[in-house]
Amino acid sequence: MLQLRKITKEYKTKQKTKVQALTDINYEFKEKGFYAILGKSGSGKTTLLNIIAGLDKPTSGEVIFEGQAFSSFKGKDFDAYRNTCVGFVFQEFNLLENLNVYKNVSLALELQGRKATEAEIIEVLRKVGIEDLIYRNIYELSGGQKQRVAIARALIKKPRIIIADEPTGSLDQEIAVEIFEILKELSKEYLVILVTHNEEYAETYAEQILHLAEGRQKEEVSLEEIEEENRVELEYKKSLSIFASLKMGFTNLRINVVRLVICIILSTISFSCFGFCITVSSYSEREIALNSIVVDDYINPNVIANWDVGENGRNSLPITKEKLQKINNDLQKNYKGISQVYAKSCFLKSVFEHNNDQLSLINPCGGLEVNEEYLTKLGFSLYGNFPQVEDEIIITEYYYHTFTRLGYKEDSIEIPQEKITKDILLGKPIYLSGFKSENPKKFKICGIIDTGFDVKQYDALSRYDVNSKTYAHDFNLVQQYKNASYHSLVYLKEGALKACFEHYDETNGYTYIIDEMPKNKEKVAEIYDYLNDISSLNNRYVFCTQLIPNINDLIVKLKLYQFVSGILGGIASIFSVCLLYSLLSFTIENKKKEMGVLRALGAKARTIFVMFSSEGIYVNFVSLILAYLGSSLIVLYFNHFLKYQNGIRVEIYHFNVVQYLILLGVAIAVTILAIAVPVIKVVRKSPAEAIRMEIK
Repeated sequence: MLQLRKITKEYKTKQKTKVQALTDINYEFKEKGFYAILGKSGSGKTTLLNIIAGLDKPTSGEVIFEGQAFSSFKGKDFDAYRNTCVGFVFQEFNLLENLNVYKNVSLALELQGRKATEAEIIEVLRKVGIEDLIYRNIYELSGGQKQRVAIARALIKKPRIIIADEPTGSLDQEIAVEIFEILKELSKEYLVILVTHNEEYAETYAEQILHLAEGRQKEEVSLEEIEEENRVELEYKKSLSIFASLKMGFTNLRINVVRLVICIILSTISFSCFGFCITVSSYSEREIALNSIVVDDYINPNVIANWDVGENGRNSLPITKEKLQKINNDLQKNYKGISQVYAKSCFLKSVFEHNNDQLSLINPCGGLEVNEEYLTKLGFSLYGNFPQVEDEIIITEYYYHTFTRLGYKEDSIEIPQEKITKDILLGKPIYLSGFKSENPKKFKICGIIDTGFDVKQYDALSRYDVNSKTYAHDFNLVQQYKNASYHSLVYLKEGALKACFEHYDETNGYTYIIDEMPKNKEKVAEIYDYLNDISSLNNRYVFCTQLIPNINDLIVKLKLYQFVSGILGGIASIFSVCLLYSLLSFTIENKKKEMGVLRALGAKARTIFVMFSSEGIYVNFVSLILAYLGSSLIVLYFNHFLKYQNGIRVEIYHFNVVQYLILLGVAIAVTILAIAVPVIKVVRKSPAEAIRMEIK
């Protein structure tokens, strides 16, 4: 059944010293019977037994089992051999302490891919006399009871060979005799090969004895020739399923709960920081611009400016009449040009005294030539009359509220704020000067239009304190209304600008162009993308009426955050790798021997990998769920911070499915990296080496 032919084994110590463990061992074992390998410590008994069990390989020579040479075996062949043909009984029992008797015994069958029944377990435990201990924890057993469990574990899979390595070495004499009696009885059905240094036991119970001394056998043995037709194919059974491997690995989590919780907390913090960092690194200027319009339900007008973006910052460029016409044709829109105008102070108190009154429109942002049909189309209600001559002008409700706060003073007419009404303002003069014009032109207020600006929600800004941050958010929000919008314009009759300002020339272009905002994001996006297409590196056409007054300054900040978050994200990734590597290395350092035992029981390398990497998988699973919440909360808080720092209402960052999938991918990669190195390092060793490893 089993032959050893000139088995020689050499190995090197840590000091690189060469040791000859076995030399030219020749022996033959029948299908059944009790064989003992006898010798003193250091004679090579255990080394030979490990070679017979497929736990180690000889340096030279051949092991032949059922006509097949071990030298032709691949890794899966040795797994199949140990899994189905060999039942191993260790001196130190090598039971899994975190499993009870039932689960320790059933594990041998589970490693063959099938589930043991309770009847099978009871039957095999009855053979070794401990059926009443079926659900007992391992730590509750005596040494003799543990060894009986180990024998039952070997028997449950009905192997061809039972291999016992000093099974009574740590037991007292009475219990040792009982174990030998059990093995003697089993030798009637199985081939039992036992290693011992006790000559009395060997001679009493063994039918055949192989004597070893200093790695050499004392007796000469002639070997039979093996005929080709007697060869038996190995049986490749299924291994433990991935689910069962993960389930077994889960039991390891209960060994050190405190360390597990700390690791989950640190992993969660690390992954949350990484999730936040990849979110900050993936902002979109386009989405910021579009969402700043969407968030206010498209109520703001569509104002476009032309900027010269150079080394000296952003400077406004005029939009020519020809360019305005082309934009209208391309977009099928009706943009109108806004020309910059300046107001002479017409307030009761000086502008300087009221520069903290942030809500007041002290100076309009431009003049717009319109007709009655255009105002009707916009849906603005007019109090008073439409301009009939070039020197008549319409102001907005927003401008009117400035007079109700600061009063009116012009042409020796002085009206305190508490007496200001719309009727009183009608007919009053306002002096405006055009672009590059030094001589103000007198206009008469003929009407006041309501553009829909809800000024009451910003009343607190009229009491704004520059030394307080209480109203900073609203202050920044309201700037949009003071920077190119329907609310902050003055309205004139068509042709009035050219008639009233000697330096006005429409060929020089407009300061801004304005039209109604489309009412859906797709249409707004079309305009945004079109403006990008017609822009060059230094000549940008951009939306002006976003809820982001200083978007250029914001983008500079976002790019800085992006750079910093990239560094922090890298640090978080490295920390995650180190953390998980440390966790798994600690686990594996304490489980090396257990891994070797499982390999001896026939577990495949894949099973070992899954089982002992499950701790990292479970930690990551819990950490990723918590990290999703953590990243979302950090992003939420940071958006809140940006809103109040920059006076915006739009969400800059979005931790969504894409960011989470990136986080998931990185976490999986980190886990695989952290798992692969320590686990593969052990799995690549022979089972015998793994079993011999001492916990550092």
